[in-house]
Amino acid sequence: MGGFFGPGSGKMLAEILRPANHLADLTDDPEELRRIIREKDRLFEAMVDAFDGLIFISSFDYRITYMNERMIQYAGYDACGRYCYQVFHNRDTVCPWCSNHRVMRGETVRYEILGPKDERWYYVVNTPIRHTDGSLSKYTLMMDIHDLKQVEEELKTHRDRLEDMVRARTAALTATNAKLLKEIEERKHIERTLRESQRRYRILFDGSMDAIFIIDQQARIYDVNEAAVGLTGYARHELIGRSIQELYRSFDKEAFNEYFNRVMKGESYSNEAVIMREDGRLVTTEFSSKIIVINNRPLIHTSVRDISARKAAEEALRRSEAKYRELVENANSIIIRFNTEGRITFFNEYAQHFFGWSEEEIIGKNLLDTILPPTDSLGRDIASKLKDFFAHPEKYATNEIENICRNGRRAWVAWTNRPIRSPSGSTKEFLCVGVDITERKQAKEYIQSLTHQLLKAQENERLKISRDLHDHIAQDLSSLNIGLQTLFDGHENIDPELQEKLAYIIKILQRSITEVRNLAYDLRPPGLDQLGLVRTLYIYCEEFEKTSGIRTDFSAAGLDSVKLDDDAQINIYRLIQEALHNAKKHARAERVVIRLVVSSPHLLVRIIDDGLGFDVTRWKTGAISEKHMGLQSMVERTELLGGSIDIRSKPDSGTGIFIKIPIREIENE
Repeated sequence: MGGFFGPGSGKMLAEILRPANHLADLTDDPEELRRIIREKDRLFEAMVDAFDGLIFISSFDYRITYMNERMIQYAGYDACGRYCYQVFHNRDTVCPWCSNHRVMRGETVRYEILGPKDERWYYVVNTPIRHTDGSLSKYTLMMDIHDLKQVEEELKTHRDRLEDMVRARTAALTATNAKLLKEIEERKHIERTLRESQRRYRILFDGSMDAIFIIDQQARIYDVNEAAVGLTGYARHELIGRSIQELYRSFDKEAFNEYFNRVMKGESYSNEAVIMREDGRLVTTEFSSKIIVINNRPLIHTSVRDISARKAAEEALRRSEAKYRELVENANSIIIRFNTEGRITFFNEYAQHFFGWSEEEIIGKNLLDTILPPTDSLGRDIASKLKDFFAHPEKYATNEIENICRNGRRAWVAWTNRPIRSPSGSTKEFLCVGVDITERKQAKEYIQSLTHQLLKAQENERLKISRDLHDHIAQDLSSLNIGLQTLFDGHENIDPELQEKLAYIIKILQRSITEVRNLAYDLRPPGLDQLGLVRTLYIYCEEFEKTSGIRTDFSAAGLDSVKLDDDAQINIYRLIQEALHNAKKHARAERVVIRLVVSSPHLLVRIIDDGLGFDVTRWKTGAISEKHMGLQSMVERTELLGGSIDIRSKPDSGTGIFIKIPIREIENE
C-alpha cells in the first residue's frame, strides 16, 4: 500500500478521496476491485508527489489523518493522529482563527499565513472532502509564496521612491512657475476689475425697473435707461441734452433750485412729481435723487417710479372706507389692522369672537402677548419674526403662523397681509385677513404621521424580505452552486458536451445569486446597522459607480458628533439612493457629487449631477410627474424629517438637490 499510508495513518488517501459506491459501480469481481484500488493508489501517489507544496488532511475534531512527505519534513515528524493546532502552532486549544467549522459546512476557504516554524509566507486552501461513509474531512494545501511576497515588497519600495522623485520635481517646477503666474495674474486682475466694474454698472443701469435719469450741473439730461424711455414716451436721443424742467407738468423754479442745490451738496432727496409724457398723458411719480461722480464729473442720479396706479388705488380706498368697514365687520374671517409699532388699531367682530378679546380691550395693545405668543409650540422666536415682518413686509404677503387666544388656546391662522400707505408713500399700517387652519394643520400632521408609519412599516417589511433573500434563498443557491461545481469531481472521461452544459448552468446560477444579493442589498443595506450611515453610503456609492459607470464623488463632514436614529438614517439613505437612481435612469449623468455636512443646527445634503436636467416649473405643476415620481417621494421623506428641499434644474444644465434637515429633531439626546 506504499506511499499513501503515512506511518500510523490507518487509511489510504485514495480511500479518503474516493466517492461513495463509485468502485462498486465498476465491477463485482473482488480481484478486479483490488486491481483498480492499487491503480488509483498509484495515480494518487503520483499526483501528490508531483505537487510542489504541503498537504495534510484532518477530521472534524482537528485530528490529522494524512500528511504528504513535504508536510512531514515541514512539521519535522509524522503527526498523524495528533491535533493540527498542537503540531503547527504549539497550542493546547483550537486556534481562534480556525476555519474548520466553515469547511465542514461545505465552504472552501483561502488565505495567506506566515508559517510559525520557518517564518515564511504560505498560500493556504482548505476544502471539504466527503468519505464513503458520508462523513467530511478538511483537505489542506499549502504553497510557499514567500519569495513572491518579497518581490512585491521590493516593487512597492521602488515605486514609492519613484513617486517621491516625481513629487520633488513637480514641486520645483511649480515654485518656478508660481512667481511668473502671480505677476501675470496681478496685471490681469486690475484689467478685469475695471471691466467688471463698468459692466456691473451698465447691467444695473439698463436692467433697472425704475426709470433712471443722470442730470448734469446745468439740469440737462446726461443719460437715461430704457425704463426712462418707456416712462416718458420719448426716444433716448430725444431725452439726451433736454432740460429736466421740460418734463414737469408745472415747474417751480425756486423749488427746483433748492432741490438741485441740496443734492449737489451731497444730500439724498425724495419726493413726488407729475411728469408729462410725449403724448401729453400725465404720470404721477415718486423719485429719489443723490449725487454721483462719473469721470471726475459730479452728476445727479435720479430714480423715478410710476405710482399712478397706486395713487388711483389709494384714492379708491379712501372713497370706499365706509363700505370697507361695513364689509369687514360682517365678514366671516379674522380682519385686523395694526401700525408699524405692532399696536392694534382695528379688530373686527369675528376676530373678537375668535380670540376672546373685546374691541375696547384689544385696541392699542401690542400683537405680542395678546394674539401672538413670544414663542410658538416648537420654541421658535415669534418676536424676531414680527420684527422681520416690519422690516421686509414684501416677504410676508401670505404666511401661516401659530396664534394664541385669550384663554390660552393655540390656533394656526393663514394670514393675507397688505401694507396701507400714506399719501407720501410711506407705510402707516398693515391690513391682515386671517382664516383658521388649525384643523387643516392637525389633519396634515396626522397624514404625515400615517405616512411616517407607512414608510416605517415598508422599511420593516423590506428588512424582513432582505433577510429572507440573503439567509435562505441566496444561501440555498450558493450551496447548489458548490454542488454543481463539484458534481463531476472524481469522475473521469466526462462528456465535453455535458461539461459545457454544466458550466453554462453554473454561470446562470452565479448570475442569479448576484441578482438575489443585489436585490436584498437594495431592499435594506446590511451595513447600516453595523457600519453606520456614512460608511454604508460610501460603500453604496462605490458599488453604484462600478455598476452604472457614473463617477460618484461622495464625502461627509461633522456626522461623527451627531447620533441619528434609525428612521432618520434610513430616510437619508433612501434620499441619496433615489437621487442616484434618477441620475442613472432619467438624467443619464456622467458624474454625481454628494455632500453631507453638519452645519448646526442643521444637516445639509447636497446632490448635484451633470445630466440632462428638466423643467422644475413643469414638474411642480405635474406636467411630467410620471417621469419624476421619485422626486416627489424625496419631498415627502424630507417633510417627514421636518426639513426642506430645494430642487434646481434646467434642461441640458444638470440638476441640483439641496436638502436641509434640523438636527435637533433627529438627534438622539
